[in-house]
Amino acid sequence: MVVEGADIANVCNEAALVAARDANQEISLKNFEQAIERVVAGMEKKSQVLQPEEKKTVAYHEAGHAIAGWYLEYADPLLKVSIIPRGKGLGYAQYLPKEQYLYSKEQILDRMCMTLGGRVAEEIFFSRITTGAQDDLQKITQMAYSQVVKYGMSAKVGPLSFETAQPGEMAFDKPYSESTAQLIDQEVRDIVNLALQRTRELLLSKRDEIEKVALRLLEKEVLARGDMIELLGPRPFLEKHTYEEMVAGTGGMDEDTSLPEGLKSWNEAKEKPKEADTKA
Repeated sequence: MVVEGADIANVCNEAALVAARDANQEISLKNFEQAIERVVAGMEKKSQVLQPEEKKTVAYHEAGHAIAGWYLEYADPLLKVSIIPRGKGLGYAQYLPKEQYLYSKEQILDRMCMTLGGRVAEEIFFSRITTGAQDDLQKITQMAYSQVVKYGMSAKVGPLSFETAQPGEMAFDKPYSESTAQLIDQEVRDIVNLALQRTRELLLSKRDEIEKVALRLLEKEVLARGDMIELLGPRPFLEKHTYEEMVAGTGGMDEDTSLPEGLKSWNEAKEKPKEADTKA
């Protein structure tokens, strides 16, 4: 998720509203956390009560995402996971993405596996799948197609990048032949099946951990990073949490942010020119 100035402004405004509703004299960190949840995941749907069986399915689905991301090196660190319905979802997970602009095949594969974690957890624990993974499937399908069609990461299709219609645009024809289209479709299926098999192997080996997280979710409904560490131990990969750690090596801390010489006194009061004495 890319956070822009407008997103930050929305979070600040929402935090002020949350504080005002609670009759607080000042905005606290908790108010900001609640505001971020509302902006990122949507309004909490207190009127949407899940049946016990559905709530259990959502808990194991979200636990599958959480465990897959916890044990995949290139997945974003987990901040919070919840089974409280918000926005369009019945549960959600909040991650801490790092500033990154280039991705390798291995990094994309880890992200695909994390996204498939919910569906695979449903298969493992209930021997069935539900409609809850629809959004996840759309994401991984797009990731797979991008690798083949845009990034030239398919050995069979080759180092080619095709210009395709953007969402909302009309596409009258494809920039490749029908045989190439069939090859692309097969490559996408192979990539998704590889990610699915890898995710299944990982979660089968972490079945007990999924159970722990799911049961704690059913008990508390919301788990923070500290709860995950308590249940699973520290994540087996180096994580960066502070601003200093995140910008280390990027030059962000060394950047000269001082004002240019001509602007240093821009906000200082200027003396009014003395008026010439006029004598009669």
